Amino acid sequence: MTVPRIEAEDRDLVLFRSGDLLCGIDVARVQEINRNLDITVVHRAPDYVRGVLNLRGQLLTVIDLRRKLGMESVSIDSNMRVVVVRRDGVEVGLLVDQIVDIITADSLNTEPPPANVAGVGGIFFSAVYKMETALAAVLDLDRVLEK
Repeated sequence: MTVPRIEAEDRDLVLFRSGDLLCGIDVARVQEINRNLDITVVHRAPDYVRGVLNLRGQLLTVIDLRRKLGMESVSIDSNMRVVVVRRDGVEVGLLVDQIVDIITADSLNTEPPPANVAGVGGIFFSAVYKMETALAAVLDLDRVLEK
């Protein structure tokens, strides 16, 4: 039995780590990758909101991707980055542990996500990309950014 492919064409992915999980986001959804980690805490925000970041005079909400995916939050270190994405005309930052690479994902190696990926619910992912030495879970940004 063959597993149905879900992507009709190759696409470029930004690969990053969040905990032990290797994830990808479609490059077309990424506005920029920012090194500024001077995040200000926002009181009474949902637990997955790490705070806000001043991005060229605009306040950017920063989501702790670890928390959003059900992992434990960690202290910010110099390897972390804020991946700025856009949804419905609004920019949002995703705090990730480390940027790994930018790759072209071959559609032949892309499959639907399983029920969970490394203990994280499969609802947060649109696909799994099989590489020679690893699997990358492709984020479903719309699902991740839901309240």
